[in-house]
Amino acid sequence: MISRSNVLLASLLIAQIVLLAFSVVTSGGAESRAIEPLVAGISASETERMTITTSPDDAVTFMRKAGGWVLPDADDFPVDGEKMDELLDKLLALDTRRLVASNPVNFARLEVKSDDYRRRIELSGGNASAIIYLGGSGGVDTVYARRAGENQVYLGRGLNSWELSTQIATWVDANYVNIAQADVRQIRVRNAQGDFTLLRDDESWTYTDLREGELLEDTKIPGILRNAASIRLVEPLGASAMDDYGLAEESVSVEVRYRQLLETAANEEAGSTDEVVDDQAAEPQYSEEMLTLAFGAALEGGDIVLKSSQSDYFVSVRETTYQVFAELSRDDLVKLPESDAGGE
Repeated sequence: MISRSNVLLASLLIAQIVLLAFSVVTSGGAESRAIEPLVAGISASETERMTITTSPDDAVTFMRKAGGWVLPDADDFPVDGEKMDELLDKLLALDTRRLVASNPVNFARLEVKSDDYRRRIELSGGNASAIIYLGGSGGVDTVYARRAGENQVYLGRGLNSWELSTQIATWVDANYVNIAQADVRQIRVRNAQGDFTLLRDDESWTYTDLREGELLEDTKIPGILRNAASIRLVEPLGASAMDDYGLAEESVSVEVRYRQLLETAANEEAGSTDEVVDDQAAEPQYSEEMLTLAFGAALEGGDIVLKSSQSDYFVSVRETTYQVFAELSRDDLVKLPESDAGGE
């Protein structure tokens, strides 16, 4: 028969074992589990360069210069600084709080191997640099992260791998051409089929080369107007004209004449005298502007080179934008009266 003293001793022993196990699980060793930033030694304000890589053939590099963030591989095309700062804040907030693996056998499953990852991020600034691998997600707004050269994988919060995109259009002002459609007054398209000029008269359009008895076929005009007034770039190519851009022998060009609202004299006077001016009494005034678009060669992948007269940079755009102008013909703009078309 077990005495009460033996039962008490056994209970104390079990309690000590439980306490010891709890201590080991929660502490993990004070020194080895000390919480620290995943990227140490670099602050957001000190970061001068960042490269995001999804594969050996897909990477984008950003550099901070006096005027802000730019794309050094595209002759310093400007980058959205607010997006960059927001991303850096999230990236540099990752820490070693949540250790999820320390055996390299788990790297592939978590997608943080040095040759198999979702994102490889390289940061540098001042005299410091760091490389981290970002993998899959362990939940909403989380990402598995590992420092290069280490076996520990952590669960970072507040970030997803997809936020670090290599699609350049997500980091820049992608509106390469951005004119209010209502302000466009004339569109001239020159291509292999001819020279076509469209004029706006109030809210209606006309084709200047209509012959006697012909009527305007206006079904194509909304698409022409939309693409002439608003073009989004796929990628900036740089500020230098390259031979393979195919612009030496221009095949398709578009001229867009448009009006641009100016401040009225009354508004300017009000600004200098702090007087209140009735906006309804001020007649709007406009300047007349001209934009020329020159389309070039098709690049690998099918995108088309484009140069605007109002930009220092060559860019690539979707082939669908190019086709609107390259395929335009006279037959698209002209129709006969119904009696003539029906042969009656």
